[in-house]
Amino acid sequence: MANLHTRFLNFEKATSITPARKQKLIVSRQALQNKIIDYFKAKPQLSVPKFYIQGSYKMGTMVLGHDSSYDVDLGIYFLTKPLVTSATLKTHVYNAVANHTNSGVENRDKCVRVIYAGDFDIDLPVYYKTNYDQHPFIATKKTWLQSDPKELCDWFSRKKDRNGQLQRLVKYFKYWANIRSKKMPSGIALTVWVTNNFKPNLRDDIAFYDTANAIKNSLYWSMTCRNPTTPNDDLVEKLDSTQKLNFKNYLDNLIKDANEAIRQMDYTKAVNIWRHQFGDKF
Repeated sequence: MANLHTRFLNFEKATSITPARKQKLIVSRQALQNKIIDYFKAKPQLSVPKFYIQGSYKMGTMVLGHDSSYDVDLGIYFLTKPLVTSATLKTHVYNAVANHTNSGVENRDKCVRVIYAGDFDIDLPVYYKTNYDQHPFIATKKTWLQSDPKELCDWFSRKKDRNGQLQRLVKYFKYWANIRSKKMPSGIALTVWVTNNFKPNLRDDIAFYDTANAIKNSLYWSMTCRNPTTPNDDLVEKLDSTQKLNFKNYLDNLIKDANEAIRQMDYTKAVNIWRHQFGDKF
């Protein structure tokens, strides 16, 4: 059988940000933080927030999108309970960064998104957490909701293997989902599914296939993805029945091709089968 483990390792590198782009992100992030701090220092009725990098960047599972862009979550944390509404506080954050880039800013339901066109987006979710709160509260356009992204990062960190295979598998699945033509489950949902169904192997191609099979079996009765941390919500509840069926069909097709590729004796033919699923970067 053709062994494509090394090919998968090269694919993981091809779908990750380069050190130069990572450095550019760090500089951009620091500039944003400074701008937000200066804004809130000038607002005596509001406290100055702290910052926490979270999500896929923190977990080491960030991948490029089909257009080579990516998203980063920079959490903004207020350590006292705001005296203004969630929507008002989000508007303050929006105003703080409104003219920061030429590509614009979006005030979304659960974050303020700063757009760096053709490169990356920095999402700014806004939270508060006092010493009396067990978990943070995230600001939405309507209200405050319990949400604890640090708890999720800690959960994932405890699940990681020493060889980094779990992180790589999450990245393979996320990139695979990114290049599908129809709406797919979120990166967080895929991360939880892969983590809960992780089947390690000395070879990444076999580990990927076995994990995909385990995910499929876990969804036999119903397609749900329970968040293992606060607020323990279903991470795919916003997908309608058609979108869920599309994902299952995509997954079935992936497993079929993966099985064929692993059994293939000819290396080049095996590569072409995987490329059908992963695109030209494979």
